[in-house]
Amino acid sequence: MDYEKDTTVKIAWKYYNEGSTQTEIAKELNISRMKVVKYLEKAKSENIIEFKINIEDLTTKSFQNKLIEMFKLKDVYIIPSSNNYMYSLTTAAAQYIEDRITADTMINIGYGETVSRTLGRLNISTKYNVSFVSLSGGVKFYMPTAIDHQSDYYTNPNYSHFILPSPLRVSSEALASQIKKEKPVIDIFNLIPHSNMTIIGVGALNERATLIKEGLLTRGDMEILKSKGAVGDLLSQFYDINGNLIELDLHKELISTDINLLKSLNHVVAVAGGDDKREALVGALKGGYIDVLITDEIAANSLLNQY
Repeated sequence: MDYEKDTTVKIAWKYYNEGSTQTEIAKELNISRMKVVKYLEKAKSENIIEFKINIEDLTTKSFQNKLIEMFKLKDVYIIPSSNNYMYSLTTAAAQYIEDRITADTMINIGYGETVSRTLGRLNISTKYNVSFVSLSGGVKFYMPTAIDHQSDYYTNPNYSHFILPSPLRVSSEALASQIKKEKPVIDIFNLIPHSNMTIIGVGALNERATLIKEGLLTRGDMEILKSKGAVGDLLSQFYDINGNLIELDLHKELISTDINLLKSLNHVVAVAGGDDKREALVGALKGGYIDVLITDEIAANSLLNQY
């Protein structure tokens, strides 16, 4: 089931079968009431509902509910597995964001390829003012360009970017500490708690990790991290299978938001899929860092099989 159909069925189910009002659904899914109306009209036009919802369209509903209950999530969206899962996953994530844009929206953005590609697929009306705030340094080096995708990410005049003016990792703890005291950096960090939404990726410990691609860590470093119990990273900070942050000198050299702050931010959405993300996702979910998970069938199955 793709994102659009999943959301349409979810809203139709809540409205017609559970008796929720349009306002209640809008509040629960963090979208506008007008978008709820749009999805209900879509459900009618596509014959998802006829006096009842096609049960065939709800085949993943119990699947999603199990993950929501298991990890105390607000919501889960599961896309079909495919050979190009990254495209499908980031397209679904971009649509998810677009549905939740209102007149003035502030979105925190994490570090990594998944977030970069999601941003590159955004297509938001110019009538909305949207601010993007980086959660870590180094973001400008991987953010999408017009070549990556035909989106309005850089051409929309109502987009504002508040990007930490620093690399992600510096040479020492002392230098990192000093940079964090600079006013331009403090000003960005002060914006982060006021966001409407936070979009992050979940890093696995393998050679395809963005940190390796960017030359910030080596394959040898990854093996050492595994030996210390690391299973994944959020915002370049590594944690164990229970989501506990591991004590590392590396973390002291980062210009990045402490991942524990994620627990207090509004609407933290993690975008991650594939068969190599199971342990990384388990740790991130157990740690309570995520509110909404957008993933694929392979990763979702892997999570359920963990228990």
